[in-house]
Amino acid sequence: MAQSRLEKIGTIYSRVTGLMKSGAIQSDQVPLWYSVYQAFPPKYEPRWDRQVESPPVRKILYQEDVVRAKYYRTFGTREVVNLFKVEKSTCNIFIDKYLDLSRVGEYSEQELWDRTVSALELEGEEL
Repeated sequence: MAQSRLEKIGTIYSRVTGLMKSGAIQSDQVPLWYSVYQAFPPKYEPRWDRQVESPPVRKILYQEDVVRAKYYRTFGTREVVNLFKVEKSTCNIFIDKYLDLSRVGEYSEQELWDRTVSALELEGEEL
């Protein structure tokens, strides 16, 4: 064998290169990825001991999430959600109405909440 089989010594690219230089692999037996790797080498060498740079995960919080949390805190979960039906849940109807009212007028958060509750009760939605 041309080189060690231990994964900690060299990369797959260096192993295939060594096999080609030693004559263990003929030119017609070279893997397809080899020419692509040569044309577009990675930015960092893919070694087993390389530390992965992971950027911090950003917290994404939408306005709907805040409204949904307050809805479930206030009214709880009394309905069963069926994912096979196209119908919107009461929570989603509430959120849509809340966002519609927030676009229409300039209300405080509590006033907007109260208007949404009263509007849905007038429409016959059971909260």
